[in-house]
Amino acid sequence: MKLPQYSKFSPITVAVKKNVRQLRLTAGYSMNEGARLLGVSRKQLEDIETIRNYGCHLDLELLAKLKVIYNASLDELVGDLPEDYYSDYFVRPRKRVGSKSR
Repeated sequence: MKLPQYSKFSPITVAVKKNVRQLRLTAGYSMNEGARLLGVSRKQLEDIETIRNYGCHLDLELLAKLKVIYNASLDELVGDLPEDYYSDYFVRPRKRVGSKSR
């Protein structure tokens, strides 16, 4: 999880994004249908589900919608958590990624 491609998101965010995609696929929804249910565009859903540096961050309203739409608990969305709440698992990197300014 220390790879540069994950540097925009904390490990917990990456895990939730993977779970969001898996929930949609398990429910049998296409990208278009999943986007319609969440009230976002297809492009926004792609950004929500992607774990690469260009994806978007998750917000509480989105997590609440996912819980209702997929009948999933937040525990199911978040997965197993480390006992230490100071763990790097919960920290979003703040460093600049991508090209450097000159």
